[in-house]
Amino acid sequence: MIFVMVALLYAGTQPGVVLGQLEAGNFSLDTITLTIPQVDYEPAIYYRDGDPYPHLDLQEVDRQRVIRKDHVAVVMENRYIKLTLLPEMGRVYSLIYKPTGNETLWQNDVATVGGASNDTGWWLWIGGIEYTLPGDEHGTTWAMPWAWEIVEDSFYRKAIRMQVREPYTGLEESLDIAIVPGKAYFTARVHIRNPTSATVEYAHWVNPQWAPGGENELTDHTEFIIPTERILIEERWQENLGPSPQVWDGNPLRFIQGWSRMGDLMADGLTSGFYSAYSHDADEGIVRVFNPEKTPGVDVWTYGYRPRRVPMGSGASNAGYVEMWGGTSQTYPHARQPLGPGASIQWTEWMYPYQQTRGLDYADEDVAINFQVVSDVRRVVVGLCPSGAWSGSIELWRGSDLGSADEREPLRHWEVTANPEQPFFQMSILQELMASEFNDLRLRVGSNRSGWIVVD
Repeated sequence: MIFVMVALLYAGTQPGVVLGQLEAGNFSLDTITLTIPQVDYEPAIYYRDGDPYPHLDLQEVDRQRVIRKDHVAVVMENRYIKLTLLPEMGRVYSLIYKPTGNETLWQNDVATVGGASNDTGWWLWIGGIEYTLPGDEHGTTWAMPWAWEIVEDSFYRKAIRMQVREPYTGLEESLDIAIVPGKAYFTARVHIRNPTSATVEYAHWVNPQWAPGGENELTDHTEFIIPTERILIEERWQENLGPSPQVWDGNPLRFIQGWSRMGDLMADGLTSGFYSAYSHDADEGIVRVFNPEKTPGVDVWTYGYRPRRVPMGSGASNAGYVEMWGGTSQTYPHARQPLGPGASIQWTEWMYPYQQTRGLDYADEDVAINFQVVSDVRRVVVGLCPSGAWSGSIELWRGSDLGSADEREPLRHWEVTANPEQPFFQMSILQELMASEFNDLRLRVGSNRSGWIVVD
């Protein structure tokens, strides 16, 4: 269980954030032409009478013919990240974490196509992050043209707005992707409106295709971190992944090595608004932070551990990526929610890479925290990687003492100044405690002024 003990003292101040001048480093927005190789599939696209969706005759696709496709791309950059969008596709294509120099998103070496269970009947394996309506496998808006514009290019914020209309439901999506100086995250503000006179059943899902660690594939010791007690396995995947439901704590599916074959799993409810993939080989991960009341769904898909075939357009071998979907419906892909005539829904979410924490137990838009207790060797592990400049206290407490923290001393105390380039990491041996006392340990992070986060 993770909770915040003390509310922020005033709006606009986050726990432990150093409020200072704008960064002096690179903060830019540029529009460029980005050339991406792809299988020459576009001549095989066709339309049916009365059907608004583009369909694809897969038998007519010459997979041996590769062309170089020019895309309009927008590159937004600050001290910690370089973010590349393909705005006419409504897609984030690249997220480079400058402290490590690593790409965090999977990208196909040659974009290619295949069949999919949605109203278009197909999907494009290009990589990055897609934002999809109205439900089913990958939805349809990935295949539609998006309008876009630069909405802010100031010293304080860079922002692009991408917009699309889902043709069958009539739903309209507006997606603002933005960065600010000195933060390793980008924000996505999603706004969905129903301009029709009828109630529409829909689901919106964000599909990040993650490959943390800079290898353009999952490393052998990649962990999938979800704050949930149980997972669900759809019947068609139970032969590959086991029965449903399953307890998540200690589950082998938490690590890619536990996936003998492909499939997906769903969180059966969330205890907090984040999830992550972490490469223990590279000591680097990526996290999505969100409001779990607006987007309660989490679905995880992989091709399994060291799959024989991942659809790389070149035919090259690849260990694959993880799709960690986040959605407005709790389960994927068929569940939908109603949106009434003239109604709308909107939310903001954050995504950022982090490093040198050896895992994750808590995340918000400002900090990624790992807290591990190994009672048999009397050891605690504490890691904190912020999304920007951060200062505050990190304290180790007995949980029974937290209620009177003003009158007592913590077991350990660290005054910390950190940033994405210099995270905090500490491993401590507590010989003074009995093994039975380790179950009561809590980590307190923050300050009296800005508020405390407590992790157990």
